[in-house]
Amino acid sequence: MLDDREHDQLTVALGRDPTETELHIVGAMWSERRSYKSSRRWFQLFKTDGERVVLGLGGGAGLVDLGDDVILGISLESNNHPFQLNPYSGAASGVAGVISDVISHGCRPVGLMNCLRFGSPQKAKNAKNLGDAARGISDFANSVGIPMVGGELEFDQSFERNSLFNVACIGVTETDKIVRGVVSSPGDSLILFGAKTANERLVAPSKEATPTGSPLAKRVLIDTLEQLLEGRYLSGLKDLGGGGLASACAKLAAEGNLGFEILVEKVPLEEDDIQPIDILLSESQDRMLAVVTPQNLENVLGILGENNVPHAVIGEVTDDNMLTMHYYVDEIAKIPVVLLVSGFPEPERREEYLPERTASTAWLMEPKDHSKVLLSLLQSVNISSREWLYSQFDQHIQGNTLVDAGENAGVLELPKGKRVAFTAACNSTWCLLDPFIGAANSAALALRNIVSMGAEPILIADCLNLGNPERPEPYAQFVETARGIGEFSHHFDIPVVTGNVSPYNEAEVEGAVSRINPTPQIIMAGALGQGRLPLRRNLCTPWANVFLVGETHRELNGTEFQRFQLGAVEGIPPGYQPEVEKKTMNAVLSAIEKGLVRSCNNIGRGGLGVALLKMVIRGDYGFRLDISDVPGTAKTQSDILYSESSARYIVEVTETKQPEFLETMNQHAVPVCELGLTMAEPKASFGSFVIDREDAQKSYEKGLRRYMKK
Repeated sequence: MLDDREHDQLTVALGRDPTETELHIVGAMWSERRSYKSSRRWFQLFKTDGERVVLGLGGGAGLVDLGDDVILGISLESNNHPFQLNPYSGAASGVAGVISDVISHGCRPVGLMNCLRFGSPQKAKNAKNLGDAARGISDFANSVGIPMVGGELEFDQSFERNSLFNVACIGVTETDKIVRGVVSSPGDSLILFGAKTANERLVAPSKEATPTGSPLAKRVLIDTLEQLLEGRYLSGLKDLGGGGLASACAKLAAEGNLGFEILVEKVPLEEDDIQPIDILLSESQDRMLAVVTPQNLENVLGILGENNVPHAVIGEVTDDNMLTMHYYVDEIAKIPVVLLVSGFPEPERREEYLPERTASTAWLMEPKDHSKVLLSLLQSVNISSREWLYSQFDQHIQGNTLVDAGENAGVLELPKGKRVAFTAACNSTWCLLDPFIGAANSAALALRNIVSMGAEPILIADCLNLGNPERPEPYAQFVETARGIGEFSHHFDIPVVTGNVSPYNEAEVEGAVSRINPTPQIIMAGALGQGRLPLRRNLCTPWANVFLVGETHRELNGTEFQRFQLGAVEGIPPGYQPEVEKKTMNAVLSAIEKGLVRSCNNIGRGGLGVALLKMVIRGDYGFRLDISDVPGTAKTQSDILYSESSARYIVEVTETKQPEFLETMNQHAVPVCELGLTMAEPKASFGSFVIDREDAQKSYEKGLRRYMKK
């Protein structure tokens, strides 16, 4: 609800005391989750424009032009608080909501990605919650018929009381079928259609809650929208998500600088006794608000009737810039639209200096048995195989998925031969130690995932998950993560086209605040050249050269190796190197475009040793390497094997392509080192020690699965 300052501002702006309905509507619209009142001032840090951008920040989904009249839509949302209360229904309703974001712009949904965070799965409660979340996602996504093409799963103590659920939906449409959330003509009709409105206003899901929304209703809604779009019958469209009908009306009207007159009693209801304010703020799923011209009204009503979709004309567009609500004969609200969407008093927020970190590695003890360490890292829950999770999702239901989950990125085949790679990345450990470096480097990690598949990055979607912005420390963490993403987007000329902010992810326990690590979730997409197939990371042939591209430094703080040795993380995380990252990216992409690379892997969590083993685990071949000397400042075996320095790739190049590959690296002034050769034998020989592929595979597959029920 409104605080005293906000109540006073509303009263002054209206020139009278607000009605009860107005107080509830404004309270919902001015809330942190609807208005972004603590965060929106920082969005100016992001690069949001670009030659491909059709619709950027502010829409229900970002729209990007892939060429040849193919438009890619993407939305990234959080559903954290319902998810914390009930992982099954929270996950299902989150999937339902993000699909609505994409279809509201005329896109056909073609892919989903989920990003989950929990406390340690060693605790039965967290393992159960992960299992429930997987069921919620799969039950909804599989029933609607949308493939799961990737995502991310991270475990950390900070998520013990506040687990996170971020979900993305990918869609595709044509230029002339795009629908925008705008209005332009007074006298146009407002049609609410889809599921009937239920009494769900501001009601937190209970432990017994069932999924919000129905896969069948969503499927009918998608099919109906396709008919309406094919006829070009809709002038504007908005899904009903957070804030319900009141929010959808306000945002639609604001985009057109017009007003709405709404007859609340016309709204189709699930129950008869719902009060007007509950109708206006209900967040029932699978509902759309359409703007329709008089000449198209009969056609729209005819299609909705033929498909048995509940619907009603609930009002019309006006030219008075007011949102007016009637309930039978009573006028229950009349509020200036601009006041609703941006009239809140900007809250005062204070940043707190974040603690300084040390670069010292005095904690380091050189292991006696590196094979044992690497097998343990492969088995750690933040590195091990996610097959248990992704095997529960249908990855190929539309027949457009080109790679199985588990690669560095998922790849979708879109109309007219367009192929796009999608990946998710966020290392919340790095973000805890240094929010700016952590956010920028998480984006750089996503970039390397995309590049290693042979794709050129084209867009960013982000979801900034944080604690209470009214407290100085989490607010400072938020500002620094936003700054990190902003600088990255400008450094690499990649626009942020859609996003979300999820605050208040913390709990007070016995007087102490338990807060999540700052988690700026990154989704990145990249376009593959016409006709080009995605690269894989498994080794392809024996007797090929294995190269390390980029420099390795003694950057062991904040790494999985440090967590293995200390049981905790500390210090300054691996540095963000934008110019080095850019040169390395361009060099690797150039080599791939020339057909010089057989397989490629990004180096991320766990460092070089883990990245090399992942190239062996899923393939038929091994390698024999000498890792005693690599470019950079790393000197010890631990430095070389476990550093998580940025801007590095491992590439496999056949002997005949080696000269041209080295020349390409030289042209881009990128350091490169030949580590050794691939082998027919399924062994990973690092020179001073050897790991059998079977042992590596067992460790990798055991890591998460051992905690999950069969």
